[in-house]
Amino acid sequence: MMNKGTTRSAKVFAAGCNIANPFLLCRITAVYARRLQKPRVQFAESINESLRLISDLKSAGLDAANLPIPPEVPEEVMPGFVAVAATL
Repeated sequence: MMNKGTTRSAKVFAAGCNIANPFLLCRITAVYARRLQKPRVQFAESINESLRLISDLKSAGLDAANLPIPPEVPEEVMPGFVAVAATL
């Protein structure tokens, strides 16, 4: 695993600025990481990428009902993502 200049705790802290509830942050990170997982890529890299995406989100009005879909994955590939995010 390559270190890209920041530790995971710094990424968690940055993402936590947008989603204050640690349980919701954990759940959203897990959903994003599973959706971003690619073959031959360590799952830790997918977790780091999901934390980066969450920390880059605009925090205004962010809750489980209006989470955006990760930009790298087309919506037609994951049709149930909106339903999963709505149940959080």
